[in-house]
Amino acid sequence: MHRAFLSMSIVAALCACGSATDAITFQAPAGYVSKASLGPFMQIWAGPRHNSLMLMAFPAAVDVNKMSNDNVKNGKILKQSSVTICGSQPAHYVSMLGEPIEIDTPAPGQNVERQLIDFIATDVNGKTYMAMYVRPAGTAGDPAAEAAIKNICPKS
Repeated sequence: MHRAFLSMSIVAALCACGSATDAITFQAPAGYVSKASLGPFMQIWAGPRHNSLMLMAFPAAVDVNKMSNDNVKNGKILKQSSVTICGSQPAHYVSMLGEPIEIDTPAPGQNVERQLIDFIATDVNGKTYMAMYVRPAGTAGDPAAEAAIKNICPKS
């Protein structure tokens, strides 16, 4: 009983600390519904046509140049570059192809749907923010979601 109370207290404290968007202007576009939130660290939205958005706020600066395609199952980086967002905010853009991480191994002959993952990472007030747009490979991109990941601007 005591452990359960302690665990619930920790979860409540984390949830009360705000959201991943507290210091930035990121906003999911219309049609995307919030599906999960882990306090001030991560938020996930589900969109139309199996699209999704994710925003992560790392508590310290992260060297995005050290990220690799090893972070995604069967990942392959298609493009990466330094970009500018929000007028003058430096950021790092990556587009990659990968597979969802499955808990169960797919059955022999089962098709595993590949996904296109676009993300932008930038530092704001000593934290690294990463906005990610995921969609099934081979489908047209959602212009509103593509624009949303570029909106990791510091709040005034």
